[in-house]
Amino acid sequence: MQPSERTGFFEEAPEGPGETVADAIYRRLVEAILFGDLAASERLILQDLADRFQVSLTPIREALQRLAAEGFIEATPRRGYRIRVPSPRHVAELWQVRIGLEQNAGELAVASLMRGENAQAVRRLEEIQRELDAPGELTHRRHIELNALFHQTLIEASGNRLLATIYHGIQMQLLGAWVQRGSDGWRARLASESAEHAAIINALVARDAPGLATAIRLHLGRSLDGALRDIAAQSETSKP
Repeated sequence: MQPSERTGFFEEAPEGPGETVADAIYRRLVEAILFGDLAASERLILQDLADRFQVSLTPIREALQRLAAEGFIEATPRRGYRIRVPSPRHVAELWQVRIGLEQNAGELAVASLMRGENAQAVRRLEEIQRELDAPGELTHRRHIELNALFHQTLIEASGNRLLATIYHGIQMQLLGAWVQRGSDGWRARLASESAEHAAIINALVARDAPGLATAIRLHLGRSLDGALRDIAAQSETSKP
């Protein structure tokens, strides 16, 4: 499997037979949730959304069902949907699964490199990290895109399509838990993130499977600590 050539998670899909109204609404709602345009715990009413997007209820319902399946929103009895606020336990469980998947992917990627395959995966990781490290203003949106793309590329470097499919199944939940709604806390962690990504790349270049497993574990452990701190800070902010 080739590393993903996508440059971002939130780009508009090209018009064509694969694009649906529900897909477009789904993307716009994801952005609104991730970047704080919709308040935490806000109710999502089908008719209001249909009026807002000037479409029928059917694509709205399809988009909301997809968001619910991915953990962004949750259904409430007789009240429709509301935006889900990730709990510390849910985030910790996601990261536990993520660590296992990324370490497995790393082991497979090293084996592939030792066979002389997938060298382009390392180059792609280096390119992504250079953009993350580039001078200038890195926006919250672009940081999320590039960071997610870095980890997606590592997963795809494994060459295991089933593993990549499983990872994709939780990826949007990971994004939902990653994002510090309206907070600049992510900026304070850029230096640590850069060093940790460099350790992952260096271990791949060295074909060092144990070193790569350690680098992934340390990086994601620090990332989980940051996510849990963000949740705690959000909880304090939302108190009356």
